[in-house]
Amino acid sequence: MRRRAAAALLLLALVGCDPHTTQQQSAPPGDLCERLRPHLPGNWTTEHAPPHPAAPLSDTCTLVDSTRTAHRIQVLVSILPVTDELSARYRKADETSAATSGFAAKITDGGLGTGSWALNPAAAAPWLVFRTANRQVRLRVENAGAGTMDELRTIAHAITALPGGLPVVKPKAVQSRCERGTAAAEHILGGPAVVRRDALVDGHLWCQWGSAAASVFVTSGAGGSDEAVDFYLVRDAGTSTMHLARRVAVGAEGWQQRDGYLSFRTARGEFVKIASAPYDEMKPVPIVMLARAIAPAYS
Repeated sequence: MRRRAAAALLLLALVGCDPHTTQQQSAPPGDLCERLRPHLPGNWTTEHAPPHPAAPLSDTCTLVDSTRTAHRIQVLVSILPVTDELSARYRKADETSAATSGFAAKITDGGLGTGSWALNPAAAAPWLVFRTANRQVRLRVENAGAGTMDELRTIAHAITALPGGLPVVKPKAVQSRCERGTAAAEHILGGPAVVRRDALVDGHLWCQWGSAAASVFVTSGAGGSDEAVDFYLVRDAGTSTMHLARRVAVGAEGWQQRDGYLSFRTARGEFVKIASAPYDEMKPVPIVMLARAIAPAYS
């Protein structure tokens, strides 16, 4: 997920089943980037990355060019299978995001079968989405100008041909402190969370719940983190003359955008952000209820 300001309002960009590439059913465990690296041209290292807070809930890793560290490719693989119907929803969300971001380029066919699309803007980093073994893969150049669409397609083909297929994943990774928010998160999902990706990221608690069609996430960080920057952007939106966000009684100071995205500061100086995806289906009141349920985990 990336931030952007428009009319002083922080807007969220979404980063979204018939298999079109046959893979073996018995796939080995392990980090996809680490297994993929020997099959790519060039010299790459890998970095672990926290689960991606969007729909579909996805595991994430990063390929880093050892000769040019700004050359980085983010690799996201959905935890659950993605159907044709869900794939169409995620593509529509990407199309909306691209349009509201002001890109001159439009979402186009990704060239890798049904459920594949791409964006290759002149002034930003490209991304490519496709499905293999019923799961959605998103490849994204992290830094504009440090990677090409042709390169993403080369990596995509290497993934579809990877011996053993995609890694086996466990559906749930749970942190006990996140349980405070599970009932409220499942209310947002409209049913049980069938996948969980809770984690400690740089020592800060992240909680993520997912269903086949949606996800709910709570992420946190210290001063200077994305969460801190987001908090001040949302607060500025609320204190501007346009009043594009409102104060909410959560934590030491909480603010919520009109779309439901919520950010609060704790008394200890930690910053927490809460949202659900797809973003165009997010509702403000359930997000507030989740924020109040999970806030004691950060006290």
